[in-house]
Amino acid sequence: MMRIRSREIVPRLFITILILIVLEVISSAFLPLFGISKYMIPFNVLIVLFLGFKLENPYLALMIVVVQYFHSIFTIEGWEMGTISGVLICIIISYLRDILHFTSSIVTILVTQMFQFIWFVILSSLLYLKLGSFNYIVEKFWRFIPESIVISLVAPFFFSVLDKVWGVREEGLMGDRN
Repeated sequence: MMRIRSREIVPRLFITILILIVLEVISSAFLPLFGISKYMIPFNVLIVLFLGFKLENPYLALMIVVVQYFHSIFTIEGWEMGTISGVLICIIISYLRDILHFTSSIVTILVTQMFQFIWFVILSSLLYLKLGSFNYIVEKFWRFIPESIVISLVAPFFFSVLDKVWGVREEGLMGDRN
């Protein structure tokens, strides 16, 4: 777990947002070129999971708002429900932090998949409260499965890139294990 000083947050978050924007442009512009128009890889979820797993900062909720806001530029989904889901996920992560140790790529993939599923459940619950129907949620679930698998497979590489951006040590995903 890494503690980031307040003055280091803005430049590192700026670089993270630039990475998000590039990946969102690739996902929203180039995937349809290959006939994949119904799917969009949710890199914002991966960034929020990274922030939750690796950073200990009182501004975490604000960082999640920023990530979700920039993600909302590329999707019809609003930033509000994603922010609520992200904050709730980070609260869950904070309670489970002592038992989460990323010792290999396989563990990183599995834990990322598990938290994406929890994210989906939270987001679906909020959507159900808003829509009052499960029709959209069922449709979204069938898109969620391949999107979440792709994100989970990319997670080890993506986390190593963000480790460098945020200056996280190489001792494992959670920092010191003692």
